[in-house]
Amino acid sequence: MPTNLRDLGEHYLGVHLEGVFKMPVVLTDPDGEILDTSENDGEALGGQVLYDTVRQNPETGDPLVSENPIVTLRRSSLKRVPISGETWGVKIPGSPKEGAALVDYVIDPTRSLEGGKTFGFIRLYLRKAEQVPE
Repeated sequence: MPTNLRDLGEHYLGVHLEGVFKMPVVLTDPDGEILDTSENDGEALGGQVLYDTVRQNPETGDPLVSENPIVTLRRSSLKRVPISGETWGVKIPGSPKEGAALVDYVIDPTRSLEGGKTFGFIRLYLRKAEQVPE
């Protein structure tokens, strides 16, 4: 077990985000490279997926349910870390059921990415990918 607090935090981040509750995540970077395995162990890339979140309406104070998923990943598991403003494709299961089909999303360009190097995670706000007619 690591004794340095930052090492310990990184260890527990791996347990929390990539443990028994992990969901598969496939990232496609702006250059078209697919990141579907972890940089650390070659296993499938995975993290925490929240399918909906509750926010507060700033005008009324009423709760609003947002059905845009949020994905949280461990930075050290990524071959390349997304930066705000880049166009990334993201595939996550359509539901938390085992074996659910992967659904296409993109990182929402209107939301800044959250997280940092201090605690080693990155939070991606997603929106449904739209196909442009040919």
